[in-house]
Amino acid sequence: MAFGKGWKIVERINCPAEKIRFQKKIKGSKFIASVAPAYSPVEGEEFLERIKKEFWDATHNVFAYQIAVGEEAEEKASDDGEPTGSSGPPVLQAIKGSGLTNTIVVVTRYFGGTKLGIGGLIRAYGDTAAQALEETPRKELRLLVYGRVRVPYDFFGNITGFLEKEGVRIEKIDYDNEGGSIFFWIEPGKIEFFEFQFKELGRGKCPLEIIKKEYRLC
Repeated sequence: MAFGKGWKIVERINCPAEKIRFQKKIKGSKFIASVAPAYSPVEGEEFLERIKKEFWDATHNVFAYQIAVGEEAEEKASDDGEPTGSSGPPVLQAIKGSGLTNTIVVVTRYFGGTKLGIGGLIRAYGDTAAQALEETPRKELRLLVYGRVRVPYDFFGNITGFLEKEGVRIEKIDYDNEGGSIFFWIEPGKIEFFEFQFKELGRGKCPLEIIKKEYRLC
C-alpha cells in the first residue's frame, strides 16, 4: 500500500461511471475482470469481498485499486497466491495507464491446466485489466473544498447574500442561539477570496474553516 506515490494533485480526475465486467480465455484459463468505482479504501475492500463471494470457487481473485483521498492517492495490489509481482502489480499498472482514478479492478482466474509462467501471468492479468478498463464508461470529478463559516445573526444576511451571489450551493445550516454554521463546497482556488470576503462582511467574526478536500461529481 502506498500513500501519494507518484500522485500529482489535479483539479479534475476521471473514474468509472459504472461497474463493468470483461472476460477472456488464455491457454485454457478463464480470466474475468470486474471493474468498479471506489471512493474510499473501505468501498474498494467491500467490492472485493463481494467478488470473492460470487467467485468463491475461483483459483485466484487478484485485485488492485487506486483511490484519490483528498490530496493523496492510496493504492493497493494483491497477487492472491500467484507468484509475487506477477498479477496484482500489472493490474495496478493497467489502472494507472488507463487514466482512471477511484477505481478497483478484480481479476478472477479459473485455472485451465496450463501454467503460464511469470511473464505469461504478467501479460494475462495486465492485458485483461487493460482491456476491461478500455471498455469502462467514464465520468469526471473535480477537486472541491468542504468548508464551514460560523456566522452570528447580525451578519447572516451579508454572508448568505454573498454565497448566493457567488453561486455557492449551501449543503446545510446548523442554527443555535447566537447564529449558525453554514456548510458549503467551493473550488480550492477560491479559498483566499472567500476568507477575505468573510472577514470584511462579518467584521472579523466569521472565520472560514476548511473541513476536507474531496473529488466530487462535476
